[in-house]
Amino acid sequence: MAMKRRRSNHQELESDRLSDLPEPLLLHILSFLPTKSSIRTSLLSRRFRHLWTASPSIDLDRSDFPPGRLFVDVTNRCFFRLRDRSAPLLRLCLRTYRYPLPTKSLSKWLVSANSKGLRHLSLHIDQDTIQSVLPLILSFRLLESLFIENLRSLNLNPYPTPSLVPETFSMIHLKSLHFSAQLKCSELSRLVTEQRNLEYLCYQADLERDDIVELSSPTVKILKQDYLPYVSVRYIILSFPNVELLDLSVRVHPSLHFHVQMPSLRKAIIKIYSIKEGCGPVFCDLLRSIVNVEELDLHIETLYPDTKKHVIPGARRKRKQKEEYPFHPFVDSGREKDMPIFHNLKSFKLSMCFHELSIEDLVCLLHNTPVLESLQLVHVTHTEYWESNKSDRWISKLPLNSEGNNEHCDFSDLHISDNKAELMKKLLCKEKLSKKPTIL
Repeated sequence: MAMKRRRSNHQELESDRLSDLPEPLLLHILSFLPTKSSIRTSLLSRRFRHLWTASPSIDLDRSDFPPGRLFVDVTNRCFFRLRDRSAPLLRLCLRTYRYPLPTKSLSKWLVSANSKGLRHLSLHIDQDTIQSVLPLILSFRLLESLFIENLRSLNLNPYPTPSLVPETFSMIHLKSLHFSAQLKCSELSRLVTEQRNLEYLCYQADLERDDIVELSSPTVKILKQDYLPYVSVRYIILSFPNVELLDLSVRVHPSLHFHVQMPSLRKAIIKIYSIKEGCGPVFCDLLRSIVNVEELDLHIETLYPDTKKHVIPGARRKRKQKEEYPFHPFVDSGREKDMPIFHNLKSFKLSMCFHELSIEDLVCLLHNTPVLESLQLVHVTHTEYWESNKSDRWISKLPLNSEGNNEHCDFSDLHISDNKAELMKKLLCKEKLSKKPTIL
């Protein structure tokens, strides 16, 4: 009897629990696999032999195939020969990795997917193909999420970008939109404005010809924008009353102006590619647009001092004899009152080059954070462009941490007692800068 019980228990352990699952659940599991992997499941058992043909997802990667037409042939077979014609197709993802893709073939696949109830579309293709198929995609009325990424570098096209977004289109029920390709700002604005249920918006702007970026949506809750380092936008006008998370990457220059309305904003992630000397008012405008946040992650990659007005006293005017001197990145000297007050900020992470003037600006900012609880500081090494610039002006002036270095430090419980006041005193207890150079 004991032997029979052991055998029965052993048989139960060896039973195929995966095959015992209902078919809708198995198809849902297969929908998360790349098509190449889901086809391999046909070797598991008889039940799985044709199960993949009814998967609600097609996910094909051009890098899995050798050069030639094999990728197009396999995709055609997945769409028109092997696939169960009665099965819905809810998700389509195609990655070509800079390989040319026939526009006629892609259009046939998209039309077929749309006829089967396509809801989620993800395309990683080149810019020329995007321009060819985007008008077709905008006619898909049932689409809920759209991800389009230009796999080539977003270099400026010397020719005018053709109009891609028509005045009227059927795709108005998107909930998620990720667009990374060349598109006129006016067309992007029209596309976003027409969406009634849009909650997630992410775009990488290649807008060299557009001085003004103006976007608005009453439904978006997560907004991500990446203005490439070489893009010099003059006006950024954003109206998103329900946005709770903002992820912004931008280059700060003297002619940049912000007009932002985000009263519901709670978290902001700001990446500054570069700040030029004298851009304090512009930076204050940026901070003033996000004063409602409770959590702020600010990263400043590069500081560009004005080397034209700084020379070594008595030196000839040669490129290698100019020097880079630190400057106030947040507020200009004597204009500390321009710093906005963050009434709700509780968590603050700041990454930048912490020279002495940066420390002074940080202390000025800390004065305007009455409920701050935690602070994380990370030093970003300054890149020196002049051969003669070999001073310690740009080294970190942060206090030493528990590891014995001043590359990063964390502070908590700043809202308790006088912890923040003691921190500000500690930050200011550093050596003063060496004498300033002659100003021409």
